[in-house]
Amino acid sequence: MKSSHDIYRIVRSSLLLNVLFVVLLPCRLFADSVAGSDLTSSGRDLSINGYFSAKYVYRTAETNDTRFTDQDIFGELRIDATTPKDNKYEFHFFGTLRDDLDGQSSGATFDPLKDIGNTYQSHAHGYLYEAHLDINNPFPHVAQVRLGRQSGTRDEPVFFDGAAADINAASKLNLTLYGGVAVHLYEIGYHWGDDALAGAGLDYSPVRSTKISLDYLSVSDARSYSPVTTERDQMTSLKIWQSFSDLTKASVKYRYLNSEPRDLSLRALSSFPEADTEVNINYFRQFRVQNELTNELALYYDILGQSSPYQSYDVKARKLFGSHYAVDIGYFKRALLDDDQKSAFDQDYNRAFLLFELIDLPMDGLSFTLIAERWKTTGRDYYSAGLDMGYAFKSVKNARISAGTYYSLYKYDYYIEPGVRQNVRTYYVNGRYPLGRSLSINGSYEYEHSLENYQTLKLGMRYDF
Repeated sequence: MKSSHDIYRIVRSSLLLNVLFVVLLPCRLFADSVAGSDLTSSGRDLSINGYFSAKYVYRTAETNDTRFTDQDIFGELRIDATTPKDNKYEFHFFGTLRDDLDGQSSGATFDPLKDIGNTYQSHAHGYLYEAHLDINNPFPHVAQVRLGRQSGTRDEPVFFDGAAADINAASKLNLTLYGGVAVHLYEIGYHWGDDALAGAGLDYSPVRSTKISLDYLSVSDARSYSPVTTERDQMTSLKIWQSFSDLTKASVKYRYLNSEPRDLSLRALSSFPEADTEVNINYFRQFRVQNELTNELALYYDILGQSSPYQSYDVKARKLFGSHYAVDIGYFKRALLDDDQKSAFDQDYNRAFLLFELIDLPMDGLSFTLIAERWKTTGRDYYSAGLDMGYAFKSVKNARISAGTYYSLYKYDYYIEPGVRQNVRTYYVNGRYPLGRSLSINGSYEYEHSLENYQTLKLGMRYDF
């Protein structure tokens, strides 16, 4: 039975999420009413879109003699505001909120459900990922200026508070400049203002079917928990996109870090409509041992430790047989460049699979997916099968329910020794049901069976505006 303190925390979190939800309705009404206001006559009408979602998560973990539980509430808010009349200004916001209903896990005791949410002094905390104002075409040859908190300015997953600009330097040539205070959402001992980053990207399209990008990123990361006072990294990358036809495209990306090669990635995708076939090929190679770097370039180093050089191959093909049948085949291989560097998170293995899908059979909306797999690692073979059954309600748009099971040779968990669960069988059921044009509810349940047993229940809602 829940204590009065637990009930109070649930009510408090629910009220906080509902307050955010209530704020959205006036925003939508204001956006709708603007079309008839004076702003329209002056060419400054306003459009506001986005979503708000809330989710309750309940988890359990069972070992031989102990049962652990964890409860959390999550919220997400996305706002995209534009002035479509003249397309001059934009504002983009994305933030999340989390409340750990059970309180903090003790760092001195083993807890398989401990995660990043248990590392804060406060039970409730939020993350601000984006909050920036965009000005389109403010000056000749300047396509856009962005001010505020930004994410993913180019190809790298960086967060910073500062400015960025896209400049039409010349015909077929575009330049992006950005920089500011680096934001490290999950870093130990992080203090705003201690870290900085700056970057530049150059895009060149010699012909319509070819695009070449050259990027430079410099990061300074102050450390309060490491013998190194400040970590500094500089990375240069080259990426080429090539379109051989409307249905065949390829790309290659090479990154150079601190005067050493870092990694190479290749991708190719081709469709053959006359044969109802699609092929996807990916290759990745990491050249160097990844040791401690700045937060942007080694986000999970403090958890994973160093990463050994490896290469991976991923090939998939899909073939349709009419409108009711499809077959997928695929092969993935991950190979360390040095077998002596194996660890919990660095493994050699390969996986081959054959998937058969029935679509709208034996009735409209009903689908079945069967998968057969062969895993191989360190001289051992594992054979497994999986099943997914789904039904899309024709009478209710976007309403769907599905259930199934799948096998994982490796399932990573950063808090269970040695860091990886092996031979995991997962069973799941999930569904989504719209209550109206903008509001929907969703839920899922997942059970993982291995050396330990895990259960996860999620109940949520989403409001699009």
